[in-house]
Amino acid sequence: MHLAVNASDLGRKRGGNESYMLGLLSGLAAVAPRAAVRVSVAVSHQGAAMMRAVPGFSPLRSTLCLRTGQAASAVAVVDVGAYRRVPSLLWQQTTLLRRLRPDWFVSTYFLPPLTPGRAALLVHDLSFRARPDFFPRAVALYMHLLTGQAIRRAEVVVALSEFTRQELMRFYPVAPERVVVVPPGVGPEYTSQGDPAADRTALAALGVSQPYVLAVGNIHPRKNLERLLDAWLSLSATHQAVPRMVWAGLDRWGSSRLLNRARAAGVQLLGYVEPARLPALYRQAEALAYPSLYEGFGLPPLEAMACGTPVLTANTTSLPEAVGSAAVTVCPTDVGAIADGLARVLFDVALRRDLRARGLGHAAQFRWERAAEQLLRALALRSA
Repeated sequence: MHLAVNASDLGRKRGGNESYMLGLLSGLAAVAPRAAVRVSVAVSHQGAAMMRAVPGFSPLRSTLCLRTGQAASAVAVVDVGAYRRVPSLLWQQTTLLRRLRPDWFVSTYFLPPLTPGRAALLVHDLSFRARPDFFPRAVALYMHLLTGQAIRRAEVVVALSEFTRQELMRFYPVAPERVVVVPPGVGPEYTSQGDPAADRTALAALGVSQPYVLAVGNIHPRKNLERLLDAWLSLSATHQAVPRMVWAGLDRWGSSRLLNRARAAGVQLLGYVEPARLPALYRQAEALAYPSLYEGFGLPPLEAMACGTPVLTANTTSLPEAVGSAAVTVCPTDVGAIADGLARVLFDVALRRDLRARGLGHAAQFRWERAAEQLLRALALRSA
């Protein structure tokens, strides 16, 4: 089987979408040789540079010759040039597919107008349908139209969680046999056994000092950081020695007022954090706070657990599915509940020890090789 993957988002600092794609590609690189699968990965200039820089990506070391369509190894990187926005991106992918002629094309959210061979669509979440108020109107509209069109055309639709599968049924009635749930994985770099000296160097490079509570994700309305800030300020007013708050993520739509308020309150805003420094940032945190209002899976809690860090998250959408019984979960719209949850994960020593043990065990079940195998199995079954 020849599989082509649209990884044009790599290098664009897209948060969870980028993390998922990097992880899935690492899993495919590990399983492709024994599965008799050849993978062509289409990336922009920025993505090609990112893949070279990420530790552990040595399998992605060959370049596909577009003229002949032959790859030198099981996984080949295709640099398609500068990143293009929709609709130029879709036409670029069509042109590429005409040359590659893969058996399957895997893309995220969108499919090009012409897709030689079969197509599989990765759907992270449907927040643009469930909560369009979180997005600029034009963004929610084009996501709805283009993703809906792609869902109708794809032979396989990949949801990251059972929750997202149900959302697909709700918003885009799809034949159930076309939808497969493929949860993400956690890379081996997310471990509790890090090098303390290297971690200190990483934190110093970021300008972070301990102790701190960490929030990871783009500064976006659905991440619920406004209520997290309120909860942290409330806790700081009633408890001594509350750790500082550190936010890692780019600011998105309508976040300027929140960012100004967070700075004034003493929150440290890191902006985008390179993937190589994230494990140290997780490991050295007192806790991860992730009270998101809507998630298609929720990768940061799982990464934090793998690093041995206690997690506070929301009890809604996909998050209970993602964290199991290994995190403290609270109602994300209740500031008091978030503050109480923070107090528990920060100050209850026995609970912190229990969360660490349960978190490590839970996170160990999620591996990118398993995700890649599940994807390839779904494609093979559809090909039969």
